[in-house]
Amino acid sequence: MAVRGVVFDMDDTLCLERDYVKSGFRAVADHVRDAADAEEVFGALWAMFEEGVRGDTFNRLMDRFPTVAGAFDIPTLVSVYRNHTPSVSFLPGIGELLATLRGLNIKIGVLSDGPLASQQAKAVALGVYQVADAVMLTDSLGRECWKPSPEGFLRLEAELGLSGHELVYVGDNVEKDFIAPNRLGWATVRLRLREQLRCAAEASEEAAAPGHEVHSTEELSALLDTMKDG
Repeated sequence: MAVRGVVFDMDDTLCLERDYVKSGFRAVADHVRDAADAEEVFGALWAMFEEGVRGDTFNRLMDRFPTVAGAFDIPTLVSVYRNHTPSVSFLPGIGELLATLRGLNIKIGVLSDGPLASQQAKAVALGVYQVADAVMLTDSLGRECWKPSPEGFLRLEAELGLSGHELVYVGDNVEKDFIAPNRLGWATVRLRLREQLRCAAEASEEAAAPGHEVHSTEELSALLDTMKDG
């Protein structure tokens, strides 16, 4: 059957995750500017990110800037990061693709993991709620409903009024994005771009592998065009 709905991941699919991280680090650096030079703080944060530091970035920041550690605690910095107004935008070509899909009466959905406040702010900044027929931020259901849980996908099927064989999921993360939609009979597409954080990753098992892989938004648009007619 022809595809009647396309659901997108958000991070590194609709927008670059690194742009969100950079925006968040700017917000943190500005927040602590009375305790340390904001540009130095941002430079340290971004250098750690580029080096692959994940998970304990703010702990390391405190070690490097004792004046920041004396004035702020880590939960405060995490809150600033997660609740900032992000400076993000659609990947080149994504806005046009969404407009094309809408013009063809193909329903648009978004399904994304991550802390709810961060994802809501990102969705608002991108204008997702204006272009999508349904938005599922899985953290609203609880951490146990993050991918690879099928719960968010099942809820989108119900909200969009479509069944699995009528739907496509477009994502980037071969660790978790495609397991549930594959099982539910959705078509799955990996958008693989060199700017993505997980560009080099490969699926560790067949169940996690996407049905299709494209390397540009132009290729994605062309593939979806072939799918719309079945």
